[in-house]
Amino acid sequence: MEDQKYPLLSRIHSPADLKAMREADMPTLADEIRAFLIEHVTETGGHLASNLGVVELSIALHRVFDCPHDHIIFDVGHQSYIHKLLTGRGEAFSTLRQPGGLSGFTRREESEYDAFGAGHSSTSVSAAVGFAEADKLSGSDAFSVAVVGDGAFTGGMIHEALNNCRGDLNLVIVLNENEMSIGPNIGRFAASIARIRSSPRYLRTKRRTQKVLNRLPLIGRPLYAFFRGVKKRLKNMLFSSNYFEELGLFYLGPANGNHYRTVERLLRAAKNKGESVIVHLKTTKGKGYPEAEEHPERFHGIPPAGTVPVRNFSAEMGERLLALARENADLCAVTASMTDSTGLSPFARELPDRFFDVGIAEEHAATFCAGLAAAGKRPFFAVYSSFLQRSYDSLIHDVALQRLPVTLCVDRAGLAAADGPTHHGIFDVAFLSGIPHFTLYAPASFASLGAALSAAARAEGPVAVRYPNAGEDPAILAAFFAEKGEALGPRRALPGDLPSRAVLFTYGRIAAEALKAQRELEKEGIGLCVILLETLKPYESAADAALPLLPPEAERLLFLEEGVRAGGAGMMFFDALARRAPQQIEGRKTEILAIGDAFSAGELGRPLYETLGISAADVIRAVKR
Repeated sequence: MEDQKYPLLSRIHSPADLKAMREADMPTLADEIRAFLIEHVTETGGHLASNLGVVELSIALHRVFDCPHDHIIFDVGHQSYIHKLLTGRGEAFSTLRQPGGLSGFTRREESEYDAFGAGHSSTSVSAAVGFAEADKLSGSDAFSVAVVGDGAFTGGMIHEALNNCRGDLNLVIVLNENEMSIGPNIGRFAASIARIRSSPRYLRTKRRTQKVLNRLPLIGRPLYAFFRGVKKRLKNMLFSSNYFEELGLFYLGPANGNHYRTVERLLRAAKNKGESVIVHLKTTKGKGYPEAEEHPERFHGIPPAGTVPVRNFSAEMGERLLALARENADLCAVTASMTDSTGLSPFARELPDRFFDVGIAEEHAATFCAGLAAAGKRPFFAVYSSFLQRSYDSLIHDVALQRLPVTLCVDRAGLAAADGPTHHGIFDVAFLSGIPHFTLYAPASFASLGAALSAAARAEGPVAVRYPNAGEDPAILAAFFAEKGEALGPRRALPGDLPSRAVLFTYGRIAAEALKAQRELEKEGIGLCVILLETLKPYESAADAALPLLPPEAERLLFLEEGVRAGGAGMMFFDALARRAPQQIEGRKTEILAIGDAFSAGELGRPLYETLGISAADVIRAVKR
């Protein structure tokens, strides 16, 4: 980090360095941090707008609290970049969101200052309550601080956690409101009340009054309860009580979260309160970067510099689903706070009455879809693969058990190299394969995506259509889709005039690695037949369709997948193949190349496929074994 460019920031290698600085320097430090983030995140890609909005808050958190003794827990973790800078990780920012580099979220393995790993929304308060209860049991005076955005409050898990909060914990919940209002207490009067209630004089007077009254024999405690009730009723006459106070939590705010002195004063007041506290701040998402302030949704997550935009499967899915909806008045689209990124914005604009954004509530979304389907509608739920995990019970209990025609549009299927283990879409095939009645498609072209969606719209039971966060792959199109037609595979790519020493089954975008291996093996005179599967489940049907494509001379059968090995498509497909045609595979060696029993963030400078043993080089080694 350049000393001249960032004179204050370059001096910070730990929170102790930050605490040693003058309070008067904090606004200048905030400016330096914003400049640093804009310079680096626009180059590496990442979550920009959300971090620009919490600069003052992050600085104040580390000046008021004592990490790692105290625990700062960021909801999702995508707004933790400043936290990383203030805890000695600034020099690693050039590796941000690279496999093996600095994570774009909090990660316990990365630093002792990352108290709790994150990547999904609405987990922070539950974790903070767990930390606070554990510290109370251990006799520790540590504080647990949850930093949570207002968007996360659309997730039911936050409210489950708030319901479990006790008032006597060293717990501070910072509500960072940057998009939507939580309650009506906004304006000059509410801000004035916030200043009064957070002032040291007010808090000292309140504690002394409580102490004196409680010492009075017989009448002391009833008298304190009476005065407290009168005060609360008077306040409620002036402005309504709020959700948090009704739960028994002390509430401070709302206040300007981008005014440093205000934020620090509120956090110190919360720390000194001696009970569980909600600190409500209002921040500007994208602050300091005019384009991000004006369009925070565009700068929520940005790609690395030089990225060439392509039409991806998400946008294609949205357009094709809208076309189906124009022909079918019962078709509905559902998402969990991911309208733009799942390609559903055109649907929402044209057919708003049939579009439902349920917030960050994937479990509810699945059962909501089940209700729609039971009432005669055709719901399509667009959801990231890694977030679909939250819906597992609902998929079994509410959708599949009743054999309801709910379609899952499983977006971001496959590895997420930039976001890491929290966002890898590698479990959906395994857990959906084990649920009865589900049909599972893995289209590898836009045309077959359209065919899968059309089939789902006619299906009598639940369907999942999975696709990657990418556009069409030219190599896959050339090898498998040379002839037009939307039939959903299987499709075969033969090794020219060479006999096939092995057959490799695969699905999804990793088919490109299989084709790369095929080309390299051909140079050595070794033939590899690659069969692309686009219908995975029912596996018996997939096996029946693939059997006629097997070259009789092949000695080895391989399966390559960008998913977990345990319970994945390879295991299920080979099992079905053995049961359907034991005589055709008898004597042939089988091997599954898939992701093993581990979570991997990758290795810096090495492709993730190689790290996980599912690259073209791994296929070549398997064929030659």
